[in-house]
Amino acid sequence: MIWIISGTQDGREIGARLADWMQAQPADRRAELLMTVVSQYGKRLAEHEGIIIEVGRFTKEDMIREIGEKGVTCILDCSHPYAAAVSETARAACREAGIAYVRYERPGIALPDYDRLHVAANEEEAAELAGRLGENILLTTGSKTLPVFVHAPALAGKTIWARVLPLSSVIRQCEELGLRARQIIAVQGPFSYEMNRAMIRDYHADVMVTKNSGLVGGSDTKLKAAMDEGIHVIVIDRPKAPAEGAPVFSSQEQVLKYMEEHHEFY
Repeated sequence: MIWIISGTQDGREIGARLADWMQAQPADRRAELLMTVVSQYGKRLAEHEGIIIEVGRFTKEDMIREIGEKGVTCILDCSHPYAAAVSETARAACREAGIAYVRYERPGIALPDYDRLHVAANEEEAAELAGRLGENILLTTGSKTLPVFVHAPALAGKTIWARVLPLSSVIRQCEELGLRARQIIAVQGPFSYEMNRAMIRDYHADVMVTKNSGLVGGSDTKLKAAMDEGIHVIVIDRPKAPAEGAPVFSSQEQVLKYMEEHHEFY
């Protein structure tokens, strides 16, 4: 069995394409596919013939147990490029269980030459910087790290606009953090250049905080909209997840070719 760690559009697409390819193989040459996601919403998006989907967050011990119980022989890590902890955990579980680890990482985009573009090492640094640069902060970094910004001393008295997924659990989190309804922009992305620009204008944002999530994540349209509006942009740098000695790919075609060529070993 091959275990695909997903949670992104890329992961879903890779899983679906690999499942379709497996279904075209003789029955005795097919490998079972397990895909894990972190929410029921993600499960609905990922549903595809030939893929077993489970919802959950896994510690290293959970992963090792799952590997043993299900006979997993390879983990294909398609987690978000900013989910370094997930990749580190999966890599450690594979080493301990003695199975293969393969990583797909969505490529980022080249950052433009723009005098109001700033790169922060992490969310804490981004919050500190945002507090110095503006009054109306548009967060496009999701809900996972929202507490860092809401509780940052540098952002006390500033207006935070949180662009998050339109899920009841996420909206509840925003409310529990003290955000007012008008500060919660609950909508599914990615967003067009025009929509990004309209949001910057409508919310009078003078700082946008984002991640270099690549073309699939809409980084190009966000940056262009912010630049054309002349506001500050803070890009949180990608964390570095160790993958020494493991196959790492930055395109769907590359990783699918590798998995198809090696699937009989898994």
